[in-house]
Amino acid sequence: MQTTMMGVKTDNIQQPTIEPQVHLKDKKVKKLVADNKRLVEVPYTATLAHTLNALVANQVVAVPVAAPPGHWIGAGGSMILESDKHTGVVRKHYIGMVTMLDILSHIAGDKPDGGDEGLDMEERMAVPVSSVIGHCLESLSLWTLNPCTRYVVG
Repeated sequence: MQTTMMGVKTDNIQQPTIEPQVHLKDKKVKKLVADNKRLVEVPYTATLAHTLNALVANQVVAVPVAAPPGHWIGAGGSMILESDKHTGVVRKHYIGMVTMLDILSHIAGDKPDGGDEGLDMEERMAVPVSSVIGHCLESLSLWTLNPCTRYVVG
């Protein structure tokens, strides 16, 4: 039995354990992209069937939807544009993201007019992907990050 100078027994008191230090690592956004693959995207005219095939074939759960510039307002009022590297001319306007959850909620949802007659799966999958943007709130926000932006991993 140990006694300290204050008379407190210390044999039953656990000594504080020292946790191993966590080293924070500084990484760049471009390292998040697996194997430096290209961006998977679908045009605004693609059907839900084509979009679902793109999701499954590329093993992703969301894709950006690209449209010609000047015809659309992006999700959340964003203006995310892609320009030609050589000429600087704007080629694409990303108008939103479509997630697997957007597609599933569209498939499971009722018809807008309230009727449930003719709820054919082929009809539901033939709608343009641009009409499904925003079925779920997460697809209403577009964020862009510079590939050289750094983030910290714990």
